[in-house]
Amino acid sequence: MKNLHRRILTAALLSGASFSNYTPTLGQDPSVQKTVNVLASDESSHCNSLCDADLCNPTCDSIGGKNTNQWNLFPQNGILKFHGWVDAGFLGNTQSPASRFNGPYNSVDRSNEPMFNQGYLIAETALPSNGGSWIGARMDTLYGEDYLLAQSIGMERRPSGAKHWNGHEYYGVAIPQAFAEVGSKELSVKAGHFYSPVGYEGVMSPENFFYSKSYSYQFAGPFTHWGLITTWKPNSSWQIQNGVTNGWDALDRTKDRMGVLFSAKYTSDQWWSSFAITTGDETNNLAGLPGVTAAFTNRTRASWLTGLDLTEKTKYVFHYWQGYQANALANGGNADWWGIDQYVYRQVSNQVRHGIRTEWFNDQDGTRLGLNRASNPNNAPFIGEIYSLAYGINYTPNSNLIIRPEIRADWFDRKQGGSLPFDDGTNSRQLTLGGDAVFKF
Repeated sequence: MKNLHRRILTAALLSGASFSNYTPTLGQDPSVQKTVNVLASDESSHCNSLCDADLCNPTCDSIGGKNTNQWNLFPQNGILKFHGWVDAGFLGNTQSPASRFNGPYNSVDRSNEPMFNQGYLIAETALPSNGGSWIGARMDTLYGEDYLLAQSIGMERRPSGAKHWNGHEYYGVAIPQAFAEVGSKELSVKAGHFYSPVGYEGVMSPENFFYSKSYSYQFAGPFTHWGLITTWKPNSSWQIQNGVTNGWDALDRTKDRMGVLFSAKYTSDQWWSSFAITTGDETNNLAGLPGVTAAFTNRTRASWLTGLDLTEKTKYVFHYWQGYQANALANGGNADWWGIDQYVYRQVSNQVRHGIRTEWFNDQDGTRLGLNRASNPNNAPFIGEIYSLAYGINYTPNSNLIIRPEIRADWFDRKQGGSLPFDDGTNSRQLTLGGDAVFKF
């Protein structure tokens, strides 16, 4: 962990240099400014309701209210509300790997075949938005190929990590959130199962611009936590969260260890920045590497995010992240993984947005890349640096439908012996083309 703070500080200084030539644009249209805040709406891009922002969920009108043009399967005028979406797509791989896996991916991972990614249903009663205090609750249920990363040890999986109620490799059911919340919009306490505030991309399909997922989402950090988290918004600019959890993606393990998390976010009219970290003891050999003495040791993951308006309709997001695991190598040494994700979004009309994502993931010890499905032959260790470049479009012809075509290139710089990550271990590069459609109800 000795390099964690140094790398975060270095990245902050390097990125900070780009702000010196930035001049805020005055007099923006409120609807455009609201779109700005979408991509920055939450540290983890996990909106707390379906009306947080247009890009995060294009079910809202330009002033933040519910879009009355959206069709709803369930009535929305009661205390308990139901809503959700279905998401399906296709990702063509130009190499046509025999295994039909897109390299080491563990999300949107099947090539040249249709995928039903998510059937997602939310039942919730939210905290009041009028300044009052109350009790809220929420439960999310997911069916589809994306169940894999939404599972918890001790629930969908047994305390040992073995399969529990999901016997099929590609399709299953998960409950990624189930919590009660007490308080107000300014100060609240949430207890139960909730999405991690660490990171940028998230599980829920409508809250991601791209169909495919970044490597930092797939391999670098937690997806959910079981525990308790407080959220404090002292004013319109700041949000601070503190929590205690049972670690990464775990309700009940063979050894339960307390973890802690913290996040802080500052938002202004033209830019925003946030920092989040979680730390605690976790199993030290998820990749099953030979010679590693199994133990529960400290694992820490931190994310620093900054977003700003490049122009009135062009937004930029920078994400530096760092991970660390103690005693994770055969020689007893520590494992580090870190990287940078960058996003540029351009709104060209009310219905069309363009986006570019670039990423660099350094898995210098080969402990993270390749944590995927049991039959995927593209497994760790991949010791080196992996990159990707994606270009996508979000087309929203109406308030219920998002269509997301995408083209993506991946390449790997191997640092020492071992398999290559693509085309079943035979290639260092990969090109995919495809997309999906998300229908909200």
